[in-house]
Amino acid sequence: MIKKIILLLAIVGPFGLYFFYSWLLKLEKKKTPIIKLSIISIILLIVALAFLRFYGGFDPNTKYSPAKYEDGELKPAENK
Repeated sequence: MIKKIILLLAIVGPFGLYFFYSWLLKLEKKKTPIIKLSIISIILLIVALAFLRFYGGFDPNTKYSPAKYEDGELKPAENK
């Protein structure tokens, strides 16, 4: 769930912050800088994907044990 929130913030965050900023300062006549906001959004998306790639991985040499029932309780899957 946190991964989805990080990706959503990376994509929508710059646009939301700009519109909140313009609403706060009442900048109604100024044009929206779509190109700049899109470039910032793409950069943040790449940073978020790189962060999720290196933060949430498991070592390929670990042993995977699937979920199983022990003593009538469900034990979650593990990487040992």
